Amino acid sequence: MFRLYTLVCAGCLLFFLKDASAQSRLFSHAIGGGLFAGNSYLGAGLVYSPRLNFLRFSDHSVLALSTHIGVGTTINDNYNSNTGGNSTSIFMANMPVLVTWNFGNAATRRAYTKWGFFTGAGYGFHNATHGVEFIDDEEVSSNQIHVSGMVLSAGINFPIANSSFGIRVAHLFNNNQYNPDIAGITTIGIDYNIGVKFNKR
Repeated sequence: MFRLYTLVCAGCLLFFLKDASAQSRLFSHAIGGGLFAGNSYLGAGLVYSPRLNFLRFSDHSVLALSTHIGVGTTINDNYNSNTGGNSTSIFMANMPVLVTWNFGNAATRRAYTKWGFFTGAGYGFHNATHGVEFIDDEEVSSNQIHVSGMVLSAGINFPIANSSFGIRVAHLFNNNQYNPDIAGITTIGIDYNIGVKFNKR
């Protein structure tokens, strides 16, 4: 259910943003990868990050509605004899919805500054599996990870040659009761900002 909800949200966001893609000042996007870590859990995946700049102060400063849609695999999932001798699923999905302030490099496609940064907050979901430990003959801990709650995110953007790249960190606080052993999910990612060119002036 959580995975279906994540995919539906991602599809809806991409559908509504597609018409904005031709307007460079309103729409920005990036592609990259990320590592996702929590208590006894590690995942990795590809990340697509569309962003709608809904309030533009200038070409160098905008407020935006954004997301980082991560799809990948659990790295440290293991064989679990309590599931009938079968390995558990290694699918991983991550989706935060954020309001961010973006300043400097990559704030818009016309922000030709050398460095930039962004920071924001919102709500997110992370769904995956991890290895479980045998407790007794009648009970095993759940191998499912369904974490949802508030997200805080920040990062920097910088030029390499004539292109723009970014490094971001985020933390998703677990506000539900499904995985009380996981306080949250920390993300570290690197992105290539599509269509943003650094021109020296």
